[in-house]
Amino acid sequence: MKMTLEKRILLFSFLILFLTIFIGSGMDIMALRKDQVNALSLRSKGLAVALKSNIEKVINLGLELKDMTGVSDKCREIIEGNPDIAYCVVTELNGKVLFASDPRFLSLPIQESQKEEARLGEEPVYKRRLTMTVGGSTNSYYDNAVMVMSPYGKPLAQAHVGFSDQVVFDKMKGMVLKTLFLLGISLVTSFTLIMLFMKRYVMQPISMLLKGVKQISEGAFDTHIGEVQVYEFNELARNVNIMSQFLKNRDAEIKKNYQDMERTFDELQASYRKLEKLSTDLERSEELYKSLMEDASDAIVVIGSDECIRMVNKMAEEFFGYDAKELVGLPLTKMLLLLNISNIPKVHRIFREAAEGAHIAEEMQLSRKEGGAMVAMLHASSIKSGSETLVQAIFRDVTREREIILNLEKSSADLARLNRMKDSFLGLASHELKTPLTVIMGYSELITTDLADKVDNTVLEMVVNIANAAARLDNIIKDMVDVSMIDEKRLQLKVEDIQLNRLIEASVNELRFFFSMRKQEVVLNLDESLPTIRGDALRLMQLLSNILGNAIKFTPDGGRITVSTSAKYLLRGPAGSDESAPGREHHLFLEITVTDTGIGIDREDQLRVFDKFYEVGNIQEHSSGKVAFKAKGAGLGLSIAKGIVDMHGGEIWVESTGYNPDRFPGSSFHILLPVSPGLNEGSTDYSRLLR
Repeated sequence: MKMTLEKRILLFSFLILFLTIFIGSGMDIMALRKDQVNALSLRSKGLAVALKSNIEKVINLGLELKDMTGVSDKCREIIEGNPDIAYCVVTELNGKVLFASDPRFLSLPIQESQKEEARLGEEPVYKRRLTMTVGGSTNSYYDNAVMVMSPYGKPLAQAHVGFSDQVVFDKMKGMVLKTLFLLGISLVTSFTLIMLFMKRYVMQPISMLLKGVKQISEGAFDTHIGEVQVYEFNELARNVNIMSQFLKNRDAEIKKNYQDMERTFDELQASYRKLEKLSTDLERSEELYKSLMEDASDAIVVIGSDECIRMVNKMAEEFFGYDAKELVGLPLTKMLLLLNISNIPKVHRIFREAAEGAHIAEEMQLSRKEGGAMVAMLHASSIKSGSETLVQAIFRDVTREREIILNLEKSSADLARLNRMKDSFLGLASHELKTPLTVIMGYSELITTDLADKVDNTVLEMVVNIANAAARLDNIIKDMVDVSMIDEKRLQLKVEDIQLNRLIEASVNELRFFFSMRKQEVVLNLDESLPTIRGDALRLMQLLSNILGNAIKFTPDGGRITVSTSAKYLLRGPAGSDESAPGREHHLFLEITVTDTGIGIDREDQLRVFDKFYEVGNIQEHSSGKVAFKAKGAGLGLSIAKGIVDMHGGEIWVESTGYNPDRFPGSSFHILLPVSPGLNEGSTDYSRLLR
């Protein structure tokens, strides 16, 4: 905030006056204090000399100083008769107190005294400044001491009389207040006189000049500043008046020129408006012409306010099969009859609503001139042409699109039917194969165990191969049964408390033989602080075995497979709710991550890898050829894994940078399992699980 000149001058004057009076008063107060101290010192000196004389008289009578009585009483009489005196003490030469007016002064500090030279006929006085704590408060004292002499002129003791600094301060208080009062009166009086002078001879002329200059700057050139008492300001006012008259003459000349220019501008503006109107009409006609005559991909028809056809474009001629001259000028109803459009009143209502400003989109069926029905999408909206409102109708041929949609719907229904047939086949095949497979496995086991010594070795080897093939087929049938039960929601879960880390260790131990055969390294990074979860241990073992088996299959010999566990809070809502829906809460999930250094998975395959009978990658490209994992599976393992995860209310997905059998980018399977999925034991309704 800027200070005005008046405030600056007044502030400066106030500071000068205040400092001058303050310094002078301070010096007077210091001199007065010195006079008070000297006066009290003289009185103390006189009392000390009187006490010394009384003591010397007694000593001259032959009495020892220590044997005297009544000295302390004499000291108290001195104090009582002189209220300004703080203490009266008689001490030995070494400072030890012999007699005191008050017991509080029995410990007088020993300090070096400054000897005051005595005038002719006077006793020498020793002065010093003491600081003592008396009665719990510390104060400063002025001490005056005279020497007590023996009859032979030998010093015997000292008589001390002192007064407190507080006494000096109390005597000075009234004087200081009086001085401060006079200081305030002088300051106010002087400052008032200076302020009146400033108002009359400085600020008033300046305000008058400022007001006049401001009026002139705002355009009031008739302003005249009157005579000012101060010579310099009066000269300035005279020059301002001369400048005002000059500006007035110049302003009159500028106004005259401006009026001439304004008349010229009005004439130019009128001509410009006429040209602008002609240009606008021409531009509107040109834009309308371009919008109709350009080769648009849709048929365009313009209907006037009288519901007659005004214009059609080339595409409309091809679309309807009629030339423009056959359509232009026809009433809207007649054109609709030519096109064989049904529900003509509804179409009339559409055009009326479009004329009122609505944008209408409606699908309708019409006929071409040469025959043949077609489906068209009509978009109708209003356009302005001068003061007239026109309706622009755009017809788009969607016949092919509708055929494609119908074909897609039919294909979707066929695919759904095939999927149901496939699921039915899974259940039927697994059921029908189970009985003959049980017979094959039973007889194979009987031959390889009980009849092994009665069968030729070549035949025995063949039977062993049959048994192994039957075991693999049995596993495939079990997977088919599981997939069928998951699809039909008939799979039962036996829910119990599970230590997930122990379950992972057990799954790895079951597959330890296959890890060693492929010379693959298994790394376990298990978080031991994980809580227990509720789930089916057998099914979770099946899930882990399928994921780990998949990693073994598609990781080359000598590769590395890493299994990690962790806990994390994720924001989830009720089952089936939208991700952005309200009511979502944080829930604790346990995450299992299985990372391998295998051939990887293409991004397109990552979305389908959990589908039934879908298998990616070529195992022969990276397998040693000496292990069972060289053969492809049925493509059901990951589908079963996803079904088990879904039944536990979790999520499963795969991440990979892509398929590359040369660089082995690897894949990571992520499994999220809720700690409290909300399952009832043995329940088959898993639609309530957290998603």
